[in-house]
Amino acid sequence: MRVACDFETRSTVDLKDTGVYPYAAHPDTDVWCLAFAVDDGPVDLWTPGMPVPAAITAAIAADAAGNPVEFRAWNANFERLIWREIMVPRYGFPPLAMERWVCTMAEALAMALPAQLGQAALVLGVTEQKDMAGKDLMQRMARPRRMEGGRPVWWDEPERKARLYAYCQQDVETERAIVPCLRRLSPTERAVYLLDQRMNDRGIAIDRPLVEAAQAIALEGTRRADAALTAITNGAVTGNKNHGKLLAWVRAQGVDVASVDKASVMQLLAGALPPAVRAALVVRAEAGRTSVAKLESMAQAAGADDRLRGLLFYHGATTGRWSGRLVQPQNFPRGEVEGVERFIPAVLDRNYDAIDLFEPPVKVVSSLLRACLVAAPGHVLVAADYSAIEARVLNWLAGQDDIVALFARGEDVYRHNAAKLYRIPLAEVQKFPHRHTGKFQELACGFQMGAKKAVIAAKDVYGLDLVAMHGSAEAAFEKAKEIVQGYRATHPAVVDLWYATERACLDAVRTPGVPRRFGAEERLTAVCAGAYLYVKLPSGRLLCYPSPKVVDAETPWSREARLEAEAARAQHLAEGCDGPPPEIPPVETKPSLEFATLNQNRQWARERTYGGKLVENIVQAVARDLMAEASIRAEAAGFAPVLLVHDEVVCETTPDADVSQFERILATTPDWARGCPIAAEGWMDTRYRK
Repeated sequence: MRVACDFETRSTVDLKDTGVYPYAAHPDTDVWCLAFAVDDGPVDLWTPGMPVPAAITAAIAADAAGNPVEFRAWNANFERLIWREIMVPRYGFPPLAMERWVCTMAEALAMALPAQLGQAALVLGVTEQKDMAGKDLMQRMARPRRMEGGRPVWWDEPERKARLYAYCQQDVETERAIVPCLRRLSPTERAVYLLDQRMNDRGIAIDRPLVEAAQAIALEGTRRADAALTAITNGAVTGNKNHGKLLAWVRAQGVDVASVDKASVMQLLAGALPPAVRAALVVRAEAGRTSVAKLESMAQAAGADDRLRGLLFYHGATTGRWSGRLVQPQNFPRGEVEGVERFIPAVLDRNYDAIDLFEPPVKVVSSLLRACLVAAPGHVLVAADYSAIEARVLNWLAGQDDIVALFARGEDVYRHNAAKLYRIPLAEVQKFPHRHTGKFQELACGFQMGAKKAVIAAKDVYGLDLVAMHGSAEAAFEKAKEIVQGYRATHPAVVDLWYATERACLDAVRTPGVPRRFGAEERLTAVCAGAYLYVKLPSGRLLCYPSPKVVDAETPWSREARLEAEAARAQHLAEGCDGPPPEIPPVETKPSLEFATLNQNRQWARERTYGGKLVENIVQAVARDLMAEASIRAEAAGFAPVLLVHDEVVCETTPDADVSQFERILATTPDWARGCPIAAEGWMDTRYRK
């Protein structure tokens, strides 16, 4: 039996700011209606004041009698919490175990479909579409019309409520229409989803006094920065948020700049500037640290017990990796202040000047964000980070056995790379620049990156400024070429995997229903079925590429050659050079894989991919599967997972926990990954840290 359901709610609390956990628990939050349908029956409606629907009582009784019932919803986490926090205690509904809930959105995400119900329905072309016209009404009725005497006045006219009820019922129709288009989560993946729900329910504590004190320090920093900017600009700019005025003032000082956003300011500060402009932009750079906004999010989203819940978003990336919500721990800034916890007493004292003697206070606050997340009293956080997990998985999948053996023996692969790259004995490899470059080579070049992109990635991601190191952009490009070519020469099996993956996927799309196996020991399989290209991972999970198509597309090197020729031709004509202008080379194409996905603007669009990118997807997906299964094992061993951040598992446990045991649990290789050299390095503390 299946019960599809959807709630419409109202509250004085802003759901976007707090997340569903504080929202559902707040006394002002209430339900406008519940729309529900049993199997293929009609969509019924319940509103406050009505008895518990007999169909729901019967469904739960049937479940208790051994006839399993699933309660389905789009983003079932919301419905589950409204049911638990409001419907059971306030309206007498029977309790529902977490295991009875099935999330249709989770199934859609696992198939690389949009997370929004309306968008998913449009993409799938189902007969029942979301009532988009009623969405504005729903959003308005979710908040009070106004407050009178400290009490909310709601939008409760009968015609508005009737329209909202119809909107809610249509959501159930739409969700039911989507279900037949989706694959059910496998038992293994269903266990991962339930782990996600337990982690979100569990949450992680915040140190509220530290959060509030850090907010005060940040506020004082803003006040002082505004005063400094006012003084530097002689009153032309009175606040760091006055970007338009600051831009106009900088231009008035003779500096030609199009923007004063973060990237532009950092670029300007790297060059020569008038002293006053430099001083103003330094103030802007320090005051513009958006990371301190996370403090406000922590304060708003924490529950009455000072725990942040709902921070993880299951299958937030198409590879299956988690993304973040609310404070988004996945994008905490890397701490710039070493040993930042020594500043905690001064921050708690709100002693701005004492901090300022040693480090810019706003930088200290930004570096303390992780430390604001803490274990509950009498507990500790234990965490471990997978060491170079993507490089290990990549070499294992490719069958690059020499590199796999180095990882398995615990040797420093980065030093070995550096010795070959710089043509020096292993004993002469220094940490910088040798090993640092060898690390960049191993971690960044495994997905078919070219030299131009490598110059940018080396600096932006790995802090390796090839231009500064080698004196010019041209020399940096040549060094990047050497790094890239060196990787490909020493990792031939990885290079083969790029092309084998692309061939397998193209062939699978050309011949639907015929599986194409590839990779070392044929651990990977591509097959096209229906409207999808599937890549079966070693774990058995499927990576999904909707609406695949083989197209003839211009090669990157052809496009680059033509752009260079066009630029040379334009210069030739502009300068009136003798002789004929350079010819534009013909377009060179090759078969390419195209599929449908959400683009950067969250629009459903076509995208082309290639071997290295496909391999990157596969490697990230395999690394995710290793981490997900390890987290389930850790939970079974008494470690309670609270966060999954990139390649790190964070658990809450008792102080007598054994970090080495935790590391062993994470590094245990499942049968499907036999031979993959997994390693994890852990720590234990009362505060979260990197």
